[in-house]
Amino acid sequence: MCTLTFVPLENNNFILTSSRDEQKTRKNSELPSFTEINKTKILRPVDGDAGGSWVGITDKGRTLCLLNGAFKKHTRNTPYRKSRGIILMELLAAHSEKEIESYDFNKIESFTLIWLEKNQTKDKKNNSVSLIEYRWVEEENKLYKKIIDTKYAYIWSSATLYTPEIAEKREEWFEEWTEFYLKKGQPLDTISQILWHFHVKGGEKQNASPREQILMDDPHGGTVSLTQIISHFGSKVPKNKLTMKHYNLNTLKSSFDEVLIK
Repeated sequence: MCTLTFVPLENNNFILTSSRDEQKTRKNSELPSFTEINKTKILRPVDGDAGGSWVGITDKGRTLCLLNGAFKKHTRNTPYRKSRGIILMELLAAHSEKEIESYDFNKIESFTLIWLEKNQTKDKKNNSVSLIEYRWVEEENKLYKKIIDTKYAYIWSSATLYTPEIAEKREEWFEEWTEFYLKKGQPLDTISQILWHFHVKGGEKQNASPREQILMDDPHGGTVSLTQIISHFGSKVPKNKLTMKHYNLNTLKSSFDEVLIK
């Protein structure tokens, strides 16, 4: 729930890579599995405590990822009405993106939600994708919306774990990494490995503290899993699909699954 990168690919495709940082007291998550809600097929890793998730994909071309906190670190106001991981599951199965704007977030802890969706058009050659950043600020009782340009790469760091100064450092590392390693015409597997490697080694060369590195570690917790989602849309592939690669650093278990887009 804590570090997320987005990189655009050719033909309006993308790679989304998530590092989940959690406290050592939380139960291990389960490997990604399928479920169906509101006639929507969903693939997601399962949180060991609340049973929800922080990242998921659907057979309708939707990808969601949730990070703790909005713009800055907040004071927790427990008890909360519902787990944010459960909310993510409900939004994965929503009929449209507009449902988030009418959702009742009262007594829900602050979060950032990245919403990626294949635009539904009658033109099968139109593979455009929308990328929207939502930030729910509990103290203000307000949901902020920002449309993101999918032509560029981005990195998000959880506001509850990383100060604005550290988040800015990580943005610089990511920019340096992508400019140095990513080249036009590279095979998809190569790009995937380069980004996966950033989530393992980012900040190490800059001698950042373990608390600041992308693969975070401190006495209370650290990075517990990595998840990478790749879209495969367009006429050059036999089937439109989303693939999910997942690795749990605590259990040393991994999985690779795909969802075919209807």
